[in-house]
Amino acid sequence: MTNVKNIVLLVSIAVMVVISALAASHTPIYWEYFGLSVIILAGLIFLQKREIKKEINEGIDSGFNYSKFKDTVEKLRIELKKISEKEIDNDYSENLITILENYLPDMDDYRINIINKFSVADYTKITIPFSQAERLINRGHSAAVDGYFVESQESIKKALSYLDLLTEEMELIKSDKNV
Repeated sequence: MTNVKNIVLLVSIAVMVVISALAASHTPIYWEYFGLSVIILAGLIFLQKREIKKEINEGIDSGFNYSKFKDTVEKLRIELKKISEKEIDNDYSENLITILENYLPDMDDYRINIINKFSVADYTKITIPFSQAERLINRGHSAAVDGYFVESQESIKKALSYLDLLTEEMELIKSDKNV
């Protein structure tokens, strides 16, 4: 329903822009039509803005919040640290897959909440080390599946350094914003 509302609002805005442009381009200007279309256009933009705010706020309340993201990253870090310190055995690959399935967060689920709570710049500071860690974790997983366990463990250890950097960055943001 919300998507239909958004589409209708956007189409209405586009139509009103065309009407305003036509009214303004006519010689002499049809001031009545132009003024009315500008007022309607402003109203439509206001409604669209309200719908967007509503969607953002619903995203915040959906359970994908910053604290949950931070906790998930911390659990991921702890579990990967455990597996990186263990001696490689036959269950290494399965344990790694279990960790990834249970603890690797999907950054898209948290994007709107983090941007809304902090800023785009802070979101970027979080996503850069997270993306590096995620890439190395996936590389470690791929190496483990192929049987290259030592290479896998090295990738996981490198990923841990990026997760540590991510944790530090989140603490800096938290202290800067007094969250």
